[in-house]
Amino acid sequence: MVRGLIAGSVLVLATVTPAMAQQQSVPQILARLHNLCSQDYTPACIKLGIVIARLPPGPTRKLRREHPEWWWWERW
Repeated sequence: MVRGLIAGSVLVLATVTPAMAQQQSVPQILARLHNLCSQDYTPACIKLGIVIARLPPGPTRKLRREHPEWWWWERW
């Protein structure tokens, strides 16, 4: 009876516990946010601006060269 209870509780915990999601790289996150922003999803546009503003200078320069469309507001 105790074995059954232990096995049952382990089975319940194994099915209920969420798995850890894989971490995405910053360019992948920004590309996803840019795609959502181009579909007129305003929260994605706001989050895109916040993430870009918080990037350190080195990765920012690299991303500017690779994806100039993410800095569309600077052309004005």
